[in-house]
Amino acid sequence: MRFLPASILACAMTASGCGFLYLERIWYDLTASVVGVVERSNIQKVVGDGFSHVSTSTHFWDTYANEREQLLRVRLSTRKDLVLFANRKSVGINIQWHFCDKPEQAVHLGSNRVFIDAVRMPGIPRPSKSIADHEGQFTYDAILYIRDASPFAEGGRYGRVDTEIDEPYDLERSPRDVCVWVLLATKLRGFKTNVAKIPKEEIAAALGVEAGAEQPRQ
Repeated sequence: MRFLPASILACAMTASGCGFLYLERIWYDLTASVVGVVERSNIQKVVGDGFSHVSTSTHFWDTYANEREQLLRVRLSTRKDLVLFANRKSVGINIQWHFCDKPEQAVHLGSNRVFIDAVRMPGIPRPSKSIADHEGQFTYDAILYIRDASPFAEGGRYGRVDTEIDEPYDLERSPRDVCVWVLLATKLRGFKTNVAKIPKEEIAAALGVEAGAEQPRQ
């Protein structure tokens, strides 16, 4: 699954060229944490049919998962109901990822979809339900990739000289801080949450590795 976070960020910072007339900041309480790994054999318990087109794809798992065919399950949380907001504004819900130390760099860090109880949000037809937990938090599942093992040629992806925009990574061998935010948008208007940080120590703990040193290849 490919998307272009750098293009989205460029749209967010400009008023022309991408269709967004205005990108408004909303809600500053978004948090994100890794709650475990999901494997090829049980990913549908988290995303339902949302990954049906890739769950049987060897290329997808060889590219984005680790050697044990695992991805990371991320829990997003906010005291505001993003699904209700999206339904009222008739906008989509998309996850945007980047490495915290390189916010403008385009990397394929994860799915841009959000799920509740293995159902993609917001569902069709609208409205879709979301229910706060006992602490008044609305929670959503997202999928973070562990690596991008696409064929990067010398000088850039597929021979293009664009390493400053696109680069391979492996969070199991070399954990890094990952940042995530939620974009709710149509072509004519958009809203974004605050950026939430997932520390590399949390990623490393979920994968059973140490955050401080590069891990040997398996």
